[in-house]
Formats: sequence, structure tokens, C-alpha cells
Amino acid sequence: MKKLLAFLTFLLFLLLVWFAWNWYKETVACCPETVVEVKHGPLYFDCNSDLPITSEAWAQKKSEILSSVVKGEKLLIVGPYFEGESKELGLSRAAKVEALFLDKLTDADIELSSRLAGDCEDGLSNDVHNTLFRSVVRNENVVEHHDKTYVYFKYDTDDPIDQENVVRYLDNLAEELIKSGKSVHLTGHTDADGDQAYNEKLGLKRANRGKAYLMSKGVSEDKISVESRGKLEPIADNVTEEGKQKNRNVEIEIN
Repeated sequence: MKKLLAFLTFLLFLLLVWFAWNWYKETVACCPETVVEVKHGPLYFDCNSDLPITSEAWAQKKSEILSSVVKGEKLLIVGPYFEGESKELGLSRAAKVEALFLDKLTDADIELSSRLAGDCEDGLSNDVHNTLFRSVVRNENVVEHHDKTYVYFKYDTDDPIDQENVVRYLDNLAEELIKSGKSVHLTGHTDADGDQAYNEKLGLKRANRGKAYLMSKGVSEDKISVESRGKLEPIADNVTEEGKQKNRNVEIEIN
């Protein structure tokens, strides 16, 4: 009888050990901390820092960027600034990235800008941490940004568009629109001389001049929309003649 009780006690002990082990595995040892490996692209930044960090893949990425620059155009570097950061930090990042190209390009070949680019950590999924690189036109008549282009008019006339820089840009734009099937929006702007009613008509006339030119190059009318903001949205002062000149423009956005 004693042997039977001892045997049953031993079995009960084994059963308790088995339950205890399974409880330990399921509640204590089952779920080790998950380590997420963060993968960085060829170029990235630490949050709140303007120092660009590059990987071994940067050389190839840099070569691709340089090869995308069209002869006669400039490389636009748009530095990102993230939620909680300042626009100035984005410009500082762009300037630091510019230094990475000065062995191949001169300072005159590069333009800088910045943009708000969402969350810093989320941006790491982009291979260059939401930095933008684009070949852009920059001359006295056409200034291209990463998201829009300004075409400047020297005089308030109805003369046909014949300025070489403007013709070249609009010809290329028409070709791009036809190939891609995208739409374009043209907004006319003016300087501050005269009242808003007059300037709104003048701005619309400028936008329609651009529309007519694109249509003459084969762009479908239903792919072109126009509006005028008159003198309401200056991009420069209206005190100097140079400032007024900059405000007499057509703003072009591709959709």
C-alpha cells in the first residue's frame, strides 16, 4: 500500500512539473522580444540632424542621379524636413547633400529647396529618405521647381510666345503631356499695378496664351485648365521693377 501511494505521489509530482513547464513556456518564455531590423537606403538622415549618412549603395545612386540631369539644366536637390522639424533644417540637409556632388558638378549647376516630407521614421522606407533629385530648367524666363514651374513675361502684350527659353520649355512640356496623358493647370499672375478686376483679366489672358501654345503643339484642350489669381499671390515684392517682373508669370502644375 505504501508503495502504491509513493508511486501515485510520484506521478502527481510529474504531472505538476509538466503543467508548470507548459505554463512557463506559454506565459514567460513563449514570446521573446521581437527585434525589428531597420534597413537604410543609400542616403538617409538621423531625425533632427542635417548630416547625410550614406551606404555602399550611394555610389550607384549618385551615378543614376547625375545621369538624369539634362544638358543645359540644373540638378535640383530638395531636402526633406519632417513633422516637428523646421523648414530651415530641410534646406540645411539639401546643402549638405549638395557637397556630395561637388566633385562632379559646380555650385552653379545645383539648386536647393526643401519640402515637408511626413514622418521621419516612416521616411526611412524611401531609399533616399524622401530627398528629391530633379533635373530642372532655370533661366531668366523659366524657373522650374519640384512641384511647379513659373514662366515669366516681360511685357503686358498680346504678342505671340517667341522667347527662346519659353518656347523650348513649352515644346518639351507639350511632348511630355502627350506621351504621359497627364493634365496641366495654368494660373496667371500679375504685379500690383491696377485694380484686381483688371489684373484678373490680364492674368487669365496670360494663362490662355500658354494654353493656346500647348494646343498648337498637339495637347488636347481637355487636358488643360486655366485660372487667374491676378495680383493676389505675389512671389516677390511689388516695390522694385525686378519684383514686379517676377510677379508677371504663369504658374504651371502638372497633374
